[in-house]
Amino acid sequence: MKRLAIIMSLYRNDRQKFVSLAVESVLNQTYKDFDFYIQYDGSVDTDVDAYLIGLKDERIKIQRRTENKGLAQSLNDLLSIVMSMDYKYIARMDADDINELNRFERQLEYFRQHPKVECLGTWVVEITSSGEEYYRKQMPETHDSCKELFRKRDCMVHPTVMFRRSYIEKAGFYSLDTYFGEDTMMWCQGFAANCTFANVPEYLYQFRIDDNFFKRRRGWKHATAIFKLRHKVNKILSYGIMADFWALVYAVAKMMPTSILNLIYKKARKV
Repeated sequence: MKRLAIIMSLYRNDRQKFVSLAVESVLNQTYKDFDFYIQYDGSVDTDVDAYLIGLKDERIKIQRRTENKGLAQSLNDLLSIVMSMDYKYIARMDADDINELNRFERQLEYFRQHPKVECLGTWVVEITSSGEEYYRKQMPETHDSCKELFRKRDCMVHPTVMFRRSYIEKAGFYSLDTYFGEDTMMWCQGFAANCTFANVPEYLYQFRIDDNFFKRRRGWKHATAIFKLRHKVNKILSYGIMADFWALVYAVAKMMPTSILNLIYKKARKV
């Protein structure tokens, strides 16, 4: 049995030109002893399906279903599979991003050097649809700094994360009752279960921001959902009233025009 499982969800809007870059950045890793589980979240583009079938790589394990059920359900379906086996580590990947080719090797090395860490992310280089660099995002390195930042916003970049098996055993699967923030609730569950977090202080991942990134992340519905989610997190973790204040600020920002939201997205993350 391999030590590492990679889990990734695909849906109808994922395009072959990005999927191929994402998949190749997994298959060409310097660390090669893994299985790569891909969930079709409903029907996918025929070019994507043909590309994946044509790879003929025995490490790729495709799971298909006709109904679109969302990212959280897709990841839970994959977690159900891999947790029934003896994998020690489970890594996330998104279908339009790119790994640096030593990502898995560096995260596994970090786990060996830090046996108490159970949820491990990395720094990221955010890129545009055309592949140009947009922003270099540094995440907190230690567990304490992760927990402190989580009072205001997420302390992990979701698709960079590698879990130790014990994290899933303690924190559980992804919540299905959030509008969009399944990753935020996953971190909340981890902190509540006394799991240990960290980020490798290296740029090991390219996170793609598409042309509609800010448009999808603004408006009344999104703002309301953010505040409700963060208020729930703050209550679970007993973060207090100041955390609710930051949640309100975050929600109000989502009501701004996309041009201002773009500026806030860069500047506010330095706070």
